[in-house]
Amino acid sequence: MQGIIYHIVLVGWRTAVPLHIPQAMVNEDLAEGAVTTRKFGDDVNRVDQEVFGRLTDAHCHPNDAFHGIDMARAAEEIKGLAIGKVCVMSSSLESQAKTEELVNLQPDKVIPAFGLHPWFTSRITLSEQEVDKRDHYRSILTKQNYPPVPPSSVRPSQKQKEKQKEDEERHIGDQEEIQDWVELHLHLLPQPICLDEFLTEMRARLERFPTSIVGEIGLDKSFTFQIEQPPKTSTVTGPSTEQPTDKVFDSRLLEQEARVPMIKSKYKISISHQLEVLRAQIELAIEIGRPISLHCVQAPTELLDLIDQLIARWGVQFTGFVSRHRSGKGGKSREADRAEVVRGNTTHQEDLDGERRTKGINLCWHSPNISLEILQQALQKLPQTVYFSYSNELATLYSSRFPPSSSHSKTYSTYPTQSSQEEKTATLEELYSARTVRAIRATPIDRLLIESDHGSDPVLIDDKLRQIFHLIKLVKSSPPGNSGASCTVDSNRDLDLVAQIEDNWNRFYLGL
Repeated sequence: MQGIIYHIVLVGWRTAVPLHIPQAMVNEDLAEGAVTTRKFGDDVNRVDQEVFGRLTDAHCHPNDAFHGIDMARAAEEIKGLAIGKVCVMSSSLESQAKTEELVNLQPDKVIPAFGLHPWFTSRITLSEQEVDKRDHYRSILTKQNYPPVPPSSVRPSQKQKEKQKEDEERHIGDQEEIQDWVELHLHLLPQPICLDEFLTEMRARLERFPTSIVGEIGLDKSFTFQIEQPPKTSTVTGPSTEQPTDKVFDSRLLEQEARVPMIKSKYKISISHQLEVLRAQIELAIEIGRPISLHCVQAPTELLDLIDQLIARWGVQFTGFVSRHRSGKGGKSREADRAEVVRGNTTHQEDLDGERRTKGINLCWHSPNISLEILQQALQKLPQTVYFSYSNELATLYSSRFPPSSSHSKTYSTYPTQSSQEEKTATLEELYSARTVRAIRATPIDRLLIESDHGSDPVLIDDKLRQIFHLIKLVKSSPPGNSGASCTVDSNRDLDLVAQIEDNWNRFYLGL
């Protein structure tokens, strides 16, 4: 997370403009109690608590809040949120149990997700037997992901041969460097566990919690491998001289120890290793019929190739298929069917049984920083089962107007430093990430979800969701290149969008 996103209400214009506040600044303000009393624009607050309670945060990480050591506090803050439910992602091996603890503490509000994030796939070995961790880390770490060698049936050109030779020589040099690094840090590297062992535990959790989904799983070619430094135990000398010093722990001490910096390497987890771990988790989701929350950074080609392979192997069990034999007069549409289910009409199940139906596995591509071409390819490959969830963090993180490195005054003004006329003429693509705005605009309205992707204090989740809701309303209401200033306050539009996103979640999560 880069920081907290604030909104400035412009004079004569209802659109909220994002302002990036560096995280260090936010932490200082939290200590002073300033952030929790902030106000947002009227447009953003038009989604009142009762209506907002119909929605679900499709992707968040409150199990990482407070350095992951106080689930009771996180659960209490989740309880007070206006949002109806939060879908809590697991990430590391250790976070699986934290997610489980959080849903047990707050079962009415938390939807659990279990799975291994690509950043932590280094903890998994594909071998069926215990492996030497020295060999394991040498095999999965790489300085860069080299292109695959073409099959022998393809005759490379002379230029391609020279490039392949250069890559091979560079790869050999990189491996020698990685071996030295692994040897130096071997005492800090955790022992990997077998993939089958992890999948067994993951299956058990998914079955123990029938309401759970699979997530956060995926691919990431940008992440640089890191190691946790060993924790330092603080001690306080007791009054007795006969006994050894007792260790005294409290939540503040644990939080302080949790802030120990990571040791960062120059290496990445090979994409081939990530793919095998991802494939296994998706196939588990297919077997037991659970939706998936997917992470994909700088690896859309590899992901789409994997989807093709899964389609070839699993067919409609993965992609979903509906045969509408109830055609003709008097036949209900599936949209009408869904509406009855959402309204709680349980007798409607008889009508659903009248359709030959394979639901497939719904897949949510979370915070997709992708081109329109990739988005369209995903929709073409999975026309019934792919969804996209957007966050305000994504929309502002890549904004050219307020880059993360920019600094801002700690005095939060209600008014911008620029003239109102200048701000009025700025397009949404200039105010937010242009790629995200274009992606939201191109996403079919029935495949769109909202998320906070928030991993800190859960009390901030509502504001983050209101912000992305507001942006989606602007984007869907304004033509390309428009500032959004013409988007007037319309409570009916808010209600329509809430109803649509609610219906989208019900289809993604419940298969309605």
